[in-house]
Amino acid sequence: MDLSEIYPAGGRPQSLYCENCEASMDMRFSHFSESVSGINISIKGLPTLHCEDCDKEYLPDDSRFAIIYLHEQATKAGSDRVTVVRNKKEVDYKFSNVPFLIDADDYFYLPGLYRKQNVGFLSPLFFNKAVLIKYDNSPDYRVTFASPAYGEIEAATYAIPFGINRFGRIVMWLGDVAKLPEAEQFYLRSENVESDHSLGSDFYDGQIECKFTELTKEKIVLEARSKFIGAFDKKFGVKLAHLDTELIETIAALTPPVIDTEKERRYVFDSLNRIFLETLDNGVLNQVVKSLGATSAGSGSLKRLQALLETFDGSGKVSNMLMPFYVLYDLRIAYSHLTSGSRKSQLITSSASRLGLAADFDLPTAYGVILDLVAQSLSYFSVLIEPPSTDAEKSETDNCPDN
Repeated sequence: MDLSEIYPAGGRPQSLYCENCEASMDMRFSHFSESVSGINISIKGLPTLHCEDCDKEYLPDDSRFAIIYLHEQATKAGSDRVTVVRNKKEVDYKFSNVPFLIDADDYFYLPGLYRKQNVGFLSPLFFNKAVLIKYDNSPDYRVTFASPAYGEIEAATYAIPFGINRFGRIVMWLGDVAKLPEAEQFYLRSENVESDHSLGSDFYDGQIECKFTELTKEKIVLEARSKFIGAFDKKFGVKLAHLDTELIETIAALTPPVIDTEKERRYVFDSLNRIFLETLDNGVLNQVVKSLGATSAGSGSLKRLQALLETFDGSGKVSNMLMPFYVLYDLRIAYSHLTSGSRKSQLITSSASRLGLAADFDLPTAYGVILDLVAQSLSYFSVLIEPPSTDAEKSETDNCPDN
């Protein structure tokens, strides 16, 4: 290997994305052992970036610099060999008195995190999924999703962005977490886990790269869901839905189906039901319906939601806008193990008709249509219970951290 190969191509900083397939990469610690322009360099524990899809490795910029420096020192000493066992960085960024589990190598070697000012602010902290449940259950906080892997913990005067990486870990920035009251930080520490060095997600794309990817159906419907739940909370002072670890996993795994099998249909319709129907708190709906003096045509959550919404719009539109939710429920029943053949056929045919599809619809098409309709309905429900302000709309702020 020639020393020139160690320098980044074109002088560009190393990216977190694979040059071959553009997938996000994870950091790992490797044994670098190469002859570099006549000098045998061995470094144990060198940070590298690994693409799972291509099984290719890249060198972060600081790893490149380390190899170049060792080559320079060996050349000056007249040696043809250098062997190093690398020690991990140990730093205290002084952001918090709470002893969070921090791997400083993440900050220095994962591309895009290091800043000359506020050093350490963008150190990633990793948490169990359960960390979100506490905030979701608190009346002082709200957990919202802008995409399957990107969301915020919202309080009255601030919001903490978070991501969900491909291993299901919740990721937040140390500098954001350090702004919380110390009691909250100690709670977060109780769910803090060792780094898995995986940061690639919509969270990283939006926060670090200011790279806002295509507005997918999943992003649109999850944001609509968050806005509706938030509007409900603001209007009635109670939370309509709550998170659990299974739901967080289901949201994070929400992607378009690529195959069409009985098993996949069962999984997809069960997942969509879990996200959009099963999380509705029927007791809360009953409580609010009674407080409004309304009467529900049934004791199910959808009937109670309909009764509640019709106190705002009695034109009959609410019933039509609830259609995709009833279809979702019917399709889940149709593809459950316990549904008989004739009953299954009847439910599928009826559902397809209501969606405007042929009875022999393919799963990817039905999935897309359902997400579109659910998003439209949720947006309508949000406006219904919390009409938009007449004030001029405020311009969107830059989501990229200025640190």
